[in-house]
Amino acid sequence: AAAAAAAAAAAAAAAAASGAAAAGGAASAAASGGGGGGGVGTIHSPEYAGTGVDVLDGRGFAAQLSSADAAPALVVFFAPWCGHCKKMVPEVAKAASKLRGSGVRVVAVDCDRAPEVARALGIKGYPTVKFMARGKASGYEGPRTALQLASFAQSRAALDRYVLRWVDKAVAAVRNMIQRPQPSAAAP
Repeated sequence: AAAAAAAAAAAAAAAAASGAAAAGGAASAAASGGGGGGGVGTIHSPEYAGTGVDVLDGRGFAAQLSSADAAPALVVFFAPWCGHCKKMVPEVAKAASKLRGSGVRVVAVDCDRAPEVARALGIKGYPTVKFMARGKASGYEGPRTALQLASFAQSRAALDRYVLRWVDKAVAAVRNMIQRPQPSAAAP
């Protein structure tokens, strides 16, 4: 999954070459919790208009979700012509409402406008749901209800926070070991 996310980041970054300088603004938009706030690569989509779900193109995906410091997000990969995708919109909107203020944003990627992202992540059917944090994607195969989508996103975000704390503690322990003076070897 990490290799696929890295490939998606590279593909989307190529599509975003002209907008790379604006990524800093997108990072602050991503950290704000989303909800129609716009940002680099945020596009208008009638399917998600007024739902609090940001819709991204390839440039937006690269700028807002692919970096190692990207805010956690529940991501719906959709096609505007897909009947199952259209049926899922109200549940995704309710999930976004449930997740508001949790630090997890909800975004949708229009794969007709971002085919390079779909290819890089191996998206073969619509809708596809993934949780993304720090540029890495985790797939979701459960029920497509607001409660289950929000629960999945919250549990993945909690796991991500736990892993980050554990890694921070491990890094601090290694730094302490490196910084301690080493005992000198006694001469025979």
